Amino acid sequence: MAILVLCNIGARDVMWDDQEIRPAREGGERLLRELEQDPGQATRLRFPILEPCLRHLLTRHPQGRDDPPWQVILFGTDQPDPHHRPSDTLYFAELIAHHLPDRLNGLRAKFEAQRITGINPSLYDEAYEAFGRLLPERPEGFSWVYVILAGGTPACNMGLLLQALRRYRERLRVLYLPYGGEPHELRIGQQLIQAFREETARDRLMEMDFARAEALLRELGAHPGLIALAAYAARRAEFDFQGAQEALDQAIREGDREIRAFIDRRLRHDLDPLFQSGDPRRRWEALLRELFWNARAAYRSRRYADFLGRVYRFQEAVLRFLVEDLLCLPTDLAPHVREETLQRWEKEIRDNPALLEFLESQKVEGKPLDWRQIARPTYKALLAFAIEHGGRHPDGRPMVPERDRDRYRELLRRVNQLDPLVELRHRTIIGHDFVGVSEEDLRRRYAPRENEKVLDPVEGLGRILKLLHIDLRDDPYAAIAAFIQDRLSGDMAGPGSAR
Repeated sequence: MAILVLCNIGARDVMWDDQEIRPAREGGERLLRELEQDPGQATRLRFPILEPCLRHLLTRHPQGRDDPPWQVILFGTDQPDPHHRPSDTLYFAELIAHHLPDRLNGLRAKFEAQRITGINPSLYDEAYEAFGRLLPERPEGFSWVYVILAGGTPACNMGLLLQALRRYRERLRVLYLPYGGEPHELRIGQQLIQAFREETARDRLMEMDFARAEALLRELGAHPGLIALAAYAARRAEFDFQGAQEALDQAIREGDREIRAFIDRRLRHDLDPLFQSGDPRRRWEALLRELFWNARAAYRSRRYADFLGRVYRFQEAVLRFLVEDLLCLPTDLAPHVREETLQRWEKEIRDNPALLEFLESQKVEGKPLDWRQIARPTYKALLAFAIEHGGRHPDGRPMVPERDRDRYRELLRRVNQLDPLVELRHRTIIGHDFVGVSEEDLRRRYAPRENEKVLDPVEGLGRILKLLHIDLRDDPYAAIAAFIQDRLSGDMAGPGSAR
């Protein structure tokens, strides 16, 4: 088993005849020269911190005959400020690298002394940056990386610990030698990794990235019910409602009382309209709510191309909903009903001579409208007939009651205001081209005003749903994210938490 050992060297890491060597820089350099001339005097050296720590590691990880040698890197200071140079430990690091290996029978290791240059070792930010340059990048073949926090300045030890954590993560172990005590491991590495994971999970939850949050919650060892809740939100956001229901059932099975109460209060029946085919209007309303929340999450996460994809689908869904609701025409082109839908579509339009005459008079980009195509241009023509031209059903009933006509006119106007965004969508990577998109592009193309305020596109989608009398209620995704974050604050706080 190969091990990498990293250690800052301080002013008390090397002793001569059991006495500290002062000043460290001058004394260390002098001893290096003298011991080159008389190596036998090295028995007078003592290494009170590093030697017991390495012996401790050897008892924990005995080296087999075929095991590769360890690597031990010792960091000594070499300051630019002449006022502080006397306390530098660069020569102590070299003394240890030269003379400690002879005392550790059974240890095969490569010792290397490195200099911490160009910084004030008492400044935390400079030390952090220095170790970012000094530490080897993810060395292959090492099973464990030990950081020994005993010698050196507090700033250098913090910089070493945090940069080692960044590079080596789960392979990192921290060893400490208390004054007058025995070496022992600290769990600070694992604690910091958990803290970073928790904050990353919180960040993903705030961005409504539940798929990544689910994986992070597993790594954190979060409550299984919380993991299942994140899985539910991730699948629901992908419109995988069957998978979402299965995840919700799992959250109920594995959740504690608080999780189950949250589900009962907020989520248990949310998906019901999406599984019930007996009430098409209720299902359409539920789908449009899901689309709105989904689009808002994409916009807030600055995934603007994805947002345009949702706008495209939202506009088409609203048009389909209105065509089905006002004109009673079918629009479902799923493979198992496609032929039936096409036959009913043509028959019901032909059964309404006024509607047929209107459609055959319409043009799209200078060409006659092909009204047999169940598509966006035909939806718009149908709604123009119903709303703007007072269209009636074959039995004489108005398609839009007079009392609702102004509301539907405003609704159609707002739906058509999405056209520039739909056109932009066609030119992006989720459409048919490679045009980039930014928030500025979206606001420039979509700029309706209300009370002298320019609405952003998400507000525009919300106004459309309001005109449809679709209640947005509380965003379930925001509620789930807030609930999981609140639980993390208690569950991860440890034994001293209030929960």
